Amino acid sequence: MIVCIHQPDFAPWLGFYERLVHADAWVVLDDVQFLRRGWHHRDRILGPEGPHWLTVPVLKRGRYEQEIREVMIDESEDWRRRHLATIANFYARAPRLDQGLALLEAAYAAGHHRLMDLNLEIILAFLERLEIRPEIVMASELRVASTRSQRLIDICRELGADRYLTGTGSRDYLDVAAFEAAGIEVVWQDYQPPCYDQGRAGFHPGLSALDALLHLGPAIKMLLEPAAAL
Repeated sequence: MIVCIHQPDFAPWLGFYERLVHADAWVVLDDVQFLRRGWHHRDRILGPEGPHWLTVPVLKRGRYEQEIREVMIDESEDWRRRHLATIANFYARAPRLDQGLALLEAAYAAGHHRLMDLNLEIILAFLERLEIRPEIVMASELRVASTRSQRLIDICRELGADRYLTGTGSRDYLDVAAFEAAGIEVVWQDYQPPCYDQGRAGFHPGLSALDALLHLGPAIKMLLEPAAAL
C-alpha cells in the first residue's frame, strides 16, 4: 500500500495530482501549522508579465500558531469576484477558459468560510476530472501523537502502508533510516511536467494546475505519469 501525506494547499500544481495517481491513500495533513508565506492559501497563475500570485485572504492577526484546519477566510473583501475577473482577463484567449472558470465558480459558490474546506473543494473537483480516486484520510482523525519523521511513519503504520510516497524536497529533513527500520520504503517523486502550449512563447513550469486546465481541458490527464510507473 502506498501512502501520500500532504497539506491541503490552494489550487496546487500538477505534481501534487501526479503523486496521487500513484497513491492508494492521501492523508490530508490538516493539523500542522499554517505557513503565512507558503502554498496553503495561494498559488501562481500566468499573467501578462509572468507568474502571478492568486491569493485567498485569510485572518492572521493574533493567530500566529493556528493549524491549517483552523484558518478562516477573510471575508472583508470581494476576493472571489477578483479571482474570477483576473483569470478571465489573463486567460481570455485560453481555449478552455470556460472549464477553468466553471470549476472555480462552483467551488466559490459553495460559500466556504474555512480555508481548508475551500481548498478541498477545488482539489476534489480536479481529482474527479483527472479520474484519480485515492482513499482520503484526515490526519487530525488518526490517533498519532508523534512528530517529524516518526509521525509520518506512525501514520503509515496506522494505515497498513509499506511505502511512503514523497517529493524530493523532503530529502533534507526526512529520516529515511527510520523508515527503513520500520519496514517502510520511501518512494521519491521527481515529477517533471511536460511542456504544453500556454498561448505564448516559452514555458512557465510549476504553476497551479488551473493553468493547464484552462489551456488543455480534459487533455490535462496526458500530463500525468500512469500509475504503472511505480
